[in-house]
Amino acid sequence: MPDQPLAIEVSHLVKTYAGVTAVADISFTVARGEIIGFLGPNGAGKSTTMRILTGYLPATSGSVRICGLSVATQPDDIKRKIGYMPENNPLPEDMRVSEYLYFRGRLKEVSRRKLGPRIDEVLELCDLKRVRHKIIGQLSKGYRQRVGLADALVHDPELLILDEPTGDLDSTTGEEILALLQDLNAKDGVTVVVATHDASVAAASTRTLKIRDGRIESDSSEDS
Repeated sequence: MPDQPLAIEVSHLVKTYAGVTAVADISFTVARGEIIGFLGPNGAGKSTTMRILTGYLPATSGSVRICGLSVATQPDDIKRKIGYMPENNPLPEDMRVSEYLYFRGRLKEVSRRKLGPRIDEVLELCDLKRVRHKIIGQLSKGYRQRVGLADALVHDPELLILDEPTGDLDSTTGEEILALLQDLNAKDGVTVVVATHDASVAAASTRTLKIRDGRIESDSSEDS
């Protein structure tokens, strides 16, 4: 069998806003099954890069391929392969957890036949079974973050891209979410990219890419 394509291939990626460069000619690859910590301070270009990888923001120049597919020309196919949780993930305050996951699963083209069992799986995985009938607006920050993660997982993606998934959480809840990501990676081989400003979060990954001022500053795989 031929080798599978890389999970992510980024080549000479540039993004400018009104003449200001947010991402400055970065290139990197991510192999399937890696956990990548994309580490940098606020304003370094992390979120911009994540939004380009997921097809929610066009690049000014350069190319991105996800699982061998071009983000620029095959955005719908890309979104089927990616589970994305943006920073400050907006959730509807008035929906119940299970209602929201059903709504999101149908948007992501999961069949009705498969969706019920899949929702049960992600509720179990994200430790949400006890709050499945709760209204999202009544949940703590930690549980809301778990709902966002369950949303990212509901269509069983090959690649998870999470922007500051432990931001504003207490250390215990943050560690639980990181452990969950490591379990997903170990059991199902899901490739994970975590954008973070927290070095301790990045340290939980198998490889760290440091970004500053829109440029890749270092790659831990090249330091070892």
